[in-house]
Amino acid sequence: MAYSLYRLKFTTGLHMGLDSGGPSLDDGRMAIHSDTLFSALCCELSNDTEIARLYDYFASGVLTVSDALPYRGDELYLPKPILFLDAKREGKEESKKALKALEYIPLSFFAEYLKSLSGERIDLKQFESSFGVLTIHERAAIKGVEQAQPYSVATWRFANDSGLYILLRSENDAARTFFEETLTALGLSGIGGKRSSGLGKFAVENAPLPPELLALLDDEHAPYQMLLGTALPADEELDEVLSGGWYLTVRRGGFVQSASYAKKSLKKRTIYMLGAGSCLKKRFDGDIFDLSSGGNHPVWRCGKTLFVGVAL
Repeated sequence: MAYSLYRLKFTTGLHMGLDSGGPSLDDGRMAIHSDTLFSALCCELSNDTEIARLYDYFASGVLTVSDALPYRGDELYLPKPILFLDAKREGKEESKKALKALEYIPLSFFAEYLKSLSGERIDLKQFESSFGVLTIHERAAIKGVEQAQPYSVATWRFANDSGLYILLRSENDAARTFFEETLTALGLSGIGGKRSSGLGKFAVENAPLPPELLALLDDEHAPYQMLLGTALPADEELDEVLSGGWYLTVRRGGFVQSASYAKKSLKKRTIYMLGAGSCLKKRFDGDIFDLSSGGNHPVWRCGKTLFVGVAL
C-alpha cells in the first residue's frame, strides 16, 4: 500500500454546483467531492472495458481517493473536524464565530486546532486563508429560443499560488499508473459544469507527501477517524459505524453525464452521504452504489474514501 499526492493546478475557472439540489449556476464552491472525481474519471474513459477496470480498482479497495482539497503555496489544508466537545471556550464572541466559520485547517496547525477543541486559546490569524475568488459571469442562452435568455454562471478562480490536491492510496503500480493517466486526461477535458465553455481544466503535478500527513493517514487507533472525502458505509455496517460519531450529511444527485444512458438528459437517484470532516469511532470500507433509474447502464456513486486519525 502506498500514498500519492497530486496537485491540480487549474488553468481555467471551475464551476462546481452546491449540494442543495436546486439550481446553482449562479453560485458554487471550491472543493470537489471524491465521488464526483470518481464519476468524472469514469466519464473520461473511452470504453466499457476501461470503466470496468476503474470500477474494479475502487470496489476492491485497490484505489481510494480523498476529496480535492485546497492548498496554498506549500501549505496543505484538511477539512475542519466535525466534533463537539463539552468544553467552555474563552474569548470574544466574534472569535468564536470566526472559529465556527472555518472550513479548512492548515496541516501545519492541525494539532494546535485539535487542542483548541478542549478550550485552549488559539491565534485565529494563523488559520486565515484565501485560495481565490468566486466570480459571476453574465451569459445568454440562444439555442432553442426565439430571444436570447440571460443567465449567470459562478466561476471559481484560484490564486496563482493556490489550487486543489488529492490523495490516492494504491495497492499496486499498475493501478496507480492507470489512475494517473486518466486523471491527466481529465485535466485536459475539464471537470465540473460548463466544460463546453472551457471551464474546469487543470494540470496534474506529483508532489511529495508530508511526513506529518502520512502519520495521520496511518493512525488507525486514534479516538476518532475523520473522513477526507464523501463516503457512505454499506447498509449492514451503517448503524455500527455511526454510533458515537459526529458527522455531516451531504445530498448527492444531479444529471447523468452520459450520451449512451438515455435519449434525453435524466437525473440520477438522490442519495445522502457522509461529508469530509465527519469524525467517527472507526474507519469503514464503504460501498459503490448504482443510482441509475431507467437508463441503459449503471450509474456508479463511489462511497469509499480515505481517513486520518484525530487524537484529542
